[in-house]
Amino acid sequence: MSVFNPNTISPTDKEQLAKSITKLYVSYGLPAFYVQAHFIKDVPGTAFVGGEVHPNFADIYRVARAFQSEEAKQRFFSGVDNILDPECESKEMEWEYFIAEASRDLWKMSGLVPQQPGSEGEKKWAQLNKAVKLE
Repeated sequence: MSVFNPNTISPTDKEQLAKSITKLYVSYGLPAFYVQAHFIKDVPGTAFVGGEVHPNFADIYRVARAFQSEEAKQRFFSGVDNILDPECESKEMEWEYFIAEASRDLWKMSGLVPQQPGSEGEKKWAQLNKAVKLE
């Protein structure tokens, strides 16, 4: 989920950011539909940083399964930075993002526990681009 000032990023830029972020996740073997980019309008005067009104701030949240190594984690951070830094810097924004790793048994999509990473089931979900019951 992302929160941006409503006038900061154009619809075209939002779509490009969503596509770039999805491409990054897919490069790690995740199905594209696991990626959800929500650009939520932040009403001016409702975002505060350090107790002060902040007109141009973005919060980015990522909830997904755990990284398999420190190298993978750092590679992912670098990929996110390569996507967000130019966009936010060019608009003189400040931004923050964090990662919350979720166990498969604490996560459901369309009522289904996600398939095992790299499994045939996950590959089928990726092909269909949605969570479905498998026989």
